Amino acid sequence: MTRSRPTRRQWLAVVALLVGLWILLAPFSRPLPGGEPFSFEATPEIGCRTPVAGMLGNDQPIAEVYSSPLPIMGDPVVESAVDCTGRARFRVAVGGLLLIASVVMATRSGRPVDQHVQ
Repeated sequence: MTRSRPTRRQWLAVVALLVGLWILLAPFSRPLPGGEPFSFEATPEIGCRTPVAGMLGNDQPIAEVYSSPLPIMGDPVVESAVDCTGRARFRVAVGGLLLIASVVMATRSGRPVDQHVQ
């Protein structure tokens, strides 16, 4: 008995499943307001919980941030709460859609080929 190789649709279903699970389960971070000018290296971030936990609860981590745009040591800091719930709901929706799409792609067979040759 020979096994057939996975089709392109099955590979795409596996990729969609893995990406959907990563979006659903991986914790994410949000940029903090205030601090230094925006750059990918210098922007302070705060960690949010996983999207599933953040969607169900009130995910609002609190961090201390500088109130001046170009901070130096000794500048005043304020506590700032960042709401992660909206982003968590969006990630759950996108991840869920990818999971559903992967299941549909894996279970649905391709278009049947007509075997009648005339």
